Amino acid sequence: MKRWFWICLGLLLLGCSPEGQNTAPIDTDFQVLTTGKDLRLEDHVQQGRFTVFDYYADWCPPCKELDKSLVNLKKTYGDRLVIYKLDIVNWDSELAQKKGIHSLPHLAVFNEKGEMIANEPSNKSLPVLIHNLNL
Repeated sequence: MKRWFWICLGLLLLGCSPEGQNTAPIDTDFQVLTTGKDLRLEDHVQQGRFTVFDYYADWCPPCKELDKSLVNLKKTYGDRLVIYKLDIVNWDSELAQKKGIHSLPHLAVFNEKGEMIANEPSNKSLPVLIHNLNL
C-alpha cells in the first residue's frame, strides 16, 4: 500500500495522469480568500468535498512550485476537491501571525466531513491529503 501511495504521489507531482481520466477542462484559477488579513477557515469549508487552504506569498518560489501540484490535484480529483489561496503577504501580516505560519508553503486540509486532517508545511500535509483522497 505504501508503495502505491508513493507511486501516485510521484505521478501527481510529475503531472502524469491515470488512464481513463476525464480530460474535460477544469477551472484551476483558485480563489484568493484573503491578502494578509485573518479569516475563519471554517466559514469556507465545503461539506462533502476536501477543502484545501494554501498559505502562500508571491515572493515564495516553493509556493509557485506547489501551485503546479495543486493544479494537477484539481485536474485529477475534480469536484471532490476545492482549493483556496491565502496570501500571507509577509511574515508580519495579521494572517501569518494569527495562524502561526512560520514556513511556506503551508496547507490546511479539511476532509469531506469538515474535519481538519492537516495543518502544516506542504511537504507533510500534501501526502496526508493524497492519502485521504485515495481511501
